[in-house]
Amino acid sequence: MKVLVLHGHLSMGGEERVLLNVLKNLVELNYDVDLLITWNHGKNNLFENEIPKKVNYKFLFDNYDGKSKIIKEIYRLRAKAAYLKKVEKIIKEKKYDVVIDYSSNLLKYNNLDIKAPVFAWIHFSLTFGEQLSTDKIEKYKKQYKKYDKILAICDTMKDEFIEILGMNKNKVELVYNPINLEIIKEKAENINPEYENYLKEDYFLQVSRLTQQKQPEHLVDIYYKLKQRGIKEKLYFIGDGEKVELIKQKIKEYNLENDVILLGQIENPYPFFKNAKLFVHTGRYEGLPTVLLESLAFGTPIVAYDCPTGPKDILGKNSEYGELIPLNDKDTFVEKVYELMNNNKKYENYKKQSLARANDFSMESNKAKLKELIENIKS
Repeated sequence: MKVLVLHGHLSMGGEERVLLNVLKNLVELNYDVDLLITWNHGKNNLFENEIPKKVNYKFLFDNYDGKSKIIKEIYRLRAKAAYLKKVEKIIKEKKYDVVIDYSSNLLKYNNLDIKAPVFAWIHFSLTFGEQLSTDKIEKYKKQYKKYDKILAICDTMKDEFIEILGMNKNKVELVYNPINLEIIKEKAENINPEYENYLKEDYFLQVSRLTQQKQPEHLVDIYYKLKQRGIKEKLYFIGDGEKVELIKQKIKEYNLENDVILLGQIENPYPFFKNAKLFVHTGRYEGLPTVLLESLAFGTPIVAYDCPTGPKDILGKNSEYGELIPLNDKDTFVEKVYELMNNNKKYENYKKQSLARANDFSMESNKAKLKELIENIKS
């Protein structure tokens, strides 16, 4: 069985960490697996060295690293124009049995000349919690019609495709993102000496791209109020993005230079997951946030906005496995963190429940589901 996986890049992100686990499962199912990556980000290909050895991979385009927005846009437009023909040619030559469009690379193209079944792996909500217009619904219906299967990573997303787009239930499958519990726990013991002193502190943790979607500046506001109430833990950010300067401004404004630490991108963040007192998350919208799954794996209690979609699917509708906070409600976030850090019984219960919940997202469950989908589509 020959499987082609399409993805955009190998820079830092939860999707990319999940991709490595998916590739590992496909290889262990004894499939011949190729990975076609749209953009080569050079030194920022953080996960390139972790691609399973039996996976053949190729970059289609070199990323423009210069400062000119005009040249960058020219690169993007040229790539978009050439992408589909390149992909179709490779698929024809290699004669794949299944194509997995892992990051919706094919979504905006019409009239695909691809004979193999194509799966769309959906990472985000269709609605982001808002009402879709009739035009938007019709647009999505047309775009997703080309796929043979829709792989939704949580129940909320699955329901959106069936109820909003009117898709046949048999076309939409629930496929949880897998976490490799064994590997990440092993990595957590591999501590870079550069970070040893940081890990000796008590701290709250956020790991994400520092972008508008993730709203990291909310955490600085929340943390400032917690400090005023006597919280001693520091706040660590792992990641990078366009919100860095805003975060730095807020740190200075609140005089938190010794308390809020920007660690940048770290190839192995797992020692920080393991040693954190809390994982805190303020995203505007998500898919099925990998960082929450990884926090569960270490028994690290979680406090997160109840954004569309993902946190509720992971932490439970009634906060059984972590604290869900109404979206953008900073005051309630402050109250729940303060309460949790001063209620040892509740804190220890979340640690216990987190470890149990992590098993629902195991590699074995994902592997069995992938085998079922791929082999049934070809039968």
